[in-house]
Amino acid sequence: MERTLMTETIEKISEKVLLKGWVDTVRDHGKITFIDLRDRSGIVQCVGQNVPKVSVESVVEVKGTVAKRPEKLVNKNLETGEVEVQIEKLEVISKSSELPIDLGKSELDLELPTLLDYRSLTLRHPKIKAIFKVQEVIIDSFRRALKAKEFVEFQAPSIISSAPEGGAEIFEVKYFGHKAYLAQSPQLYKSLLVSVFERVFSVNKVFRAEPSVTTRHLTEVVSLDAEFGFIDSWIEIKDMAEYVVKFILKEVEKNCSHELEIFGATVPAVSDKIPYLKLREAQQIIYERTGRDVRQEKDPSPEDEREICRWSKEVHGSDLVFITHYPTKYRPFYTYPDPEDPEYNQGFDLIGRGTEWMTGGRRIHDYKTLVEHARKWGINPKNIGLYLQAYEYGMPPLGGFAFGAERITMHVLGLKNIREASLFPRDMERVDSLFSTMKNTNVDKQKTGKSVYEAILDLLKAKKIEYKHYEHKPVFTSEESAKVRGTNIHQGAKALVLQAGKEFILYVLPADFKAELEAIREKLGIERLVMASKESVKAKIGLEIGSVPPLGSVINLKTHVDSRLSENEEIAFNAGRHDRSIKMKYSDFIKLEEPEVVHLT
Repeated sequence: MERTLMTETIEKISEKVLLKGWVDTVRDHGKITFIDLRDRSGIVQCVGQNVPKVSVESVVEVKGTVAKRPEKLVNKNLETGEVEVQIEKLEVISKSSELPIDLGKSELDLELPTLLDYRSLTLRHPKIKAIFKVQEVIIDSFRRALKAKEFVEFQAPSIISSAPEGGAEIFEVKYFGHKAYLAQSPQLYKSLLVSVFERVFSVNKVFRAEPSVTTRHLTEVVSLDAEFGFIDSWIEIKDMAEYVVKFILKEVEKNCSHELEIFGATVPAVSDKIPYLKLREAQQIIYERTGRDVRQEKDPSPEDEREICRWSKEVHGSDLVFITHYPTKYRPFYTYPDPEDPEYNQGFDLIGRGTEWMTGGRRIHDYKTLVEHARKWGINPKNIGLYLQAYEYGMPPLGGFAFGAERITMHVLGLKNIREASLFPRDMERVDSLFSTMKNTNVDKQKTGKSVYEAILDLLKAKKIEYKHYEHKPVFTSEESAKVRGTNIHQGAKALVLQAGKEFILYVLPADFKAELEAIREKLGIERLVMASKESVKAKIGLEIGSVPPLGSVINLKTHVDSRLSENEEIAFNAGRHDRSIKMKYSDFIKLEEPEVVHLT
């Protein structure tokens, strides 16, 4: 007998069927047992007498007859709810051990580390599984959108010989006695292939050695890249990117209505034409709306991205907005300067729902100019000889764009952490398993042998952020800290660990203010938010109260920053020890940490 899928039973009333799948739930009513059986198509109820005992998630084979349910027993929440299968024989193919977590709940009430520690199980939960159905549609529709425009797919190498886009955030690997690196991007290869196919795209894993555990960053990402030639203007690249994003969102809305409903999510609102404005124009709008003068910053901070998206939604009805024309010296060497104002380039970012989704722009296609730019950016042309070779022998005007599948998935579904949008997330703490589990670790001395203080210094150096560090006698109050640093107390970034049930967050405020818990609760919408005890803080992050830094990304906590801290040009804080402090610019802190800024009335 051929196997029947669960949803096919609807068309086989009174027929004998062979079902194979996982036991989703078991309801034992004495002589009668009800089993919900699950396969790739869905779930069907099976019922029988004297059925052998079977555990949830066991793989079984059921032979039986499909019967129509009585009207009053129809389950309208189930696609197969009008039928059931009367069990004649049940055979266990693979018995499941007792589950360490309850998969039968509509919501998995688990902390993220636990969710990932049991990934092989939690992926089976309908809500978790739905994330990756949406992601599959995103990736598939990216492919289909570009194939419809005659793009050719290629696979870029993950091992490269040099670090053309900057060495601070790149993984070095041993390669038969030589140095090699994991690719940060397929950029050079996709540009090279424009000289072969004219229009190309790839779906590749890329790697970023960022010493960060923010809610927005991973070390391994699924990158969706496209590049094409014979353009007349950078606008053509922006328009192609807009076409692709709109196609993706339309396909998600059409094919993932059930998954969106599970999350109570809607696809981002998009106007007929996604608005776009130059960086300096966006910064002027932010200044006029908030009074924050960011008009000379090289790129938007996370708070700026959220504000410009609010403006876009209010003025244009669009959750998406393009920011264009960034300072040339801060973008990759191959980015095309604007001929009318070479200080800025013809690159762009797509900002969606308060965060960057995509980056793209026009590329330099002239060989001599490209070599000159490489040298200016400190890159030896010999190290990118294969890439330059394509330009030496004729390259049309070109450009392209790239975005991460996980980040779009995260913001379509409203997930709190990008790790939820990665099947098997990699970051500085985890490759499948945590290097040191948060339950049992003392974060101040992880298996890496590095303290929180050392991790902070590494992060600042990797991001090329200017700072001053202090070694001083142990201090335990804000007043003592300000005195030994020679700063005023308002500059102190006081980091408080707050707790709501099992969840912990970091709240940072000026050291001369007290935490207004009631106002914070109301602003964040978190009930029962309390100050974590010194025992809880020690158990959670391995640090003593008073030594906690304001960098939740280093200690795996989400960071919220009181807006009053922005009154300081520079801030200072204890850096994981009572006898070590750091002083840095507030603007650099915001860019580094990407916190949620809280405005208390």
